[in-house]
Amino acid sequence: MKLLENKLNVLPIVMLVVVGSIAWQTHALRKITEATPAVLVSVDISRVLLSLEERAWEEARAQAIINNIEEEKEERRRHIDDYAEEFELYQTGSDKWNELMKEQQLELFEYESLNDYGILMKTREESRGMRSVYTHVREAIEELAKQNGWDYVFVNETSIALPEGDAIDMSAVIGSRRMLYANPEMDVTDTLIEYMNASFDEMAVR
Repeated sequence: MKLLENKLNVLPIVMLVVVGSIAWQTHALRKITEATPAVLVSVDISRVLLSLEERAWEEARAQAIINNIEEEKEERRRHIDDYAEEFELYQTGSDKWNELMKEQQLELFEYESLNDYGILMKTREESRGMRSVYTHVREAIEELAKQNGWDYVFVNETSIALPEGDAIDMSAVIGSRRMLYANPEMDVTDTLIEYMNASFDEMAVR
């Protein structure tokens, strides 16, 4: 009798487990069947960067800074060269001659420092400009993805030719690539370029 009672007590638990298992499987299958294929598109990032008005503007801005530094360097160079005429007015080794020599050496040191500063500024401004452009590319592609229902946007590595030459570690070059083929019909490079250039022109008008 006790054995029968134990079996009757266990039965509801077994039924509950079975029903729960069936329900979970049904829910899992329903989730799988409801899944939709992801939309993947690609972008030729090199062509994008070369075609953006914003990048051309950033390059012009950086070049203007470099040009100003170059003009200042040229002016300082001329002033340093002018010391040669002043040296002729005084006896070599005299107090005035030594004073002029110290002034020239100081200006030469400042000139060389300005040259180093120009190299540093060129690198910094080019890096800053490219970072800004890339940030805006990311923002633009995110907005376009929302508008067009794109789930993933890949950089199309197939548009970049393999480097020429025999002294190249081709295993490393090939191993660094992640894409072997991109359907041209799923390329949205032109769409991105047109969208960003139009947005940049609109900002410029404002």
